Amino acid sequence: MFDIKIERKNYPFAMAEEFKNLRTSIIFSGEDIKTVLFTSCFANEGKSTITLELARSFAELDKKVIFIDCDLRKSILKRKIRDGIIKKGLTHYLTGQCSLEDIIYRNNPGREKDVEFFVIPAGPSTNSPTELLSSQKFSDLLTELRDEYDVIIIDAPPLGSVVDASIIGSKVDGSVLIVEAGGANYKVVKKVADKLVSSGSRLLGVVLNKVDKSKKSYSYYKYGKDYGYGDKYGYGN
Repeated sequence: MFDIKIERKNYPFAMAEEFKNLRTSIIFSGEDIKTVLFTSCFANEGKSTITLELARSFAELDKKVIFIDCDLRKSILKRKIRDGIIKKGLTHYLTGQCSLEDIIYRNNPGREKDVEFFVIPAGPSTNSPTELLSSQKFSDLLTELRDEYDVIIIDAPPLGSVVDASIIGSKVDGSVLIVEAGGANYKVVKKVADKLVSSGSRLLGVVLNKVDKSKKSYSYYKYGKDYGYGDKYGYGN
């Protein structure tokens, strides 16, 4: 196992509370919910920021948490690493190039005000992500991690662009769709949500991100439970 440090931003109080609200909503979705997939309609809707902060939030409850970067096409996790080197990732493991221990990294807070959680990075991009994520080896990986960790947070590519999240969705306990306020119309969001449900995934709800609360009206997209996230602050992927 290798140690890394992932950036931690000081969010305004209201925004920090929304991460806790999201965490609570997932907890109350059922005690059987351990593996949770997060996807979006498009890129830059804030998905990776939310999933990393949610992993931290669960770790603050003394949960053993692992974050899996399943964007095997265009991962942005390396931009968020402030110390440490990623040598192996999920693509290496799924293609038989290393063991599971070689791809698990610990966010080690050291003396900093942070919490410990674990990370599996995506590794180098691949031309066959759907085949790797559809493989029995990936299914077996999730099963093995369920026995070791309390919470598994999966960051998947936008489902409005590629099918990867649908493939992963069939293997997890629940999924959450992240939508940027004003970024996608109702029909697009419904189409993406329907794809998740069609995959066999249990759609836990929708996070409405980057909400400008200074405006008097905005729309919520309703599927299952609604999670209102964000303030007037714009944080992208």
